[in-house]
Amino acid sequence: MSVAADRGPLVAFDLGGVLVRICADWAQGCRAAGVAPRGEPSIRDPDRVRSLVAAHQRGELEHSAFLDGMSRCLGGTLDPIEVGRVHDAWILGAYDGVGAFLAQLRVAGLCTACLSNTNASHWRRLHGMDFFAGLDHRHASHELGLEKPDPRIYREFERRTGWSGADIIYFDDLQENVDAAVRAGWRAHRIDPAIETVPQIRGHLGDWGIRA
Repeated sequence: MSVAADRGPLVAFDLGGVLVRICADWAQGCRAAGVAPRGEPSIRDPDRVRSLVAAHQRGELEHSAFLDGMSRCLGGTLDPIEVGRVHDAWILGAYDGVGAFLAQLRVAGLCTACLSNTNASHWRRLHGMDFFAGLDHRHASHELGLEKPDPRIYREFERRTGWSGADIIYFDDLQENVDAAVRAGWRAHRIDPAIETVPQIRGHLGDWGIRA
């Protein structure tokens, strides 16, 4: 048994769609920002949008260049400033009970962590949320230079936290990220972002004999 296992499993989370509510699509983001939804970037140029988002969340693309690129994907129907407003409004707030739940995990003697595909702008916003300090280990794609589901990000997370394989219980809203975590040997579960997430997480932890 590993040293990490001796101190219990590491309970790890994606952020958006698991601990934090985010917009489900571009139209919702525009509504949240108070911007008229003139076009849909992933419809006009899906490959370019995926490339921009990936480079942004790996820390390879400056924020201003990302906003300009997204504006171009919209054919200029929204300028970079308006795109920035949508980007800033994408994070809607924590799911109900997240802060108290993390505190209960700590009382139960468990360490917690996040592994998030995000970018520097959103990461600063997440740092300011009340629950964030309740996570013992905080890792983001733009700081690691890697993104899920690349298997390398799971290994780098293990290296940085000191937990590995089945000593990690992980929750993500995207099935491809869950599948990659399972291939890394983690105990991983998909969370449905459309309904309250804390009860789902509690249920899965209960299946592993963890009550918090």
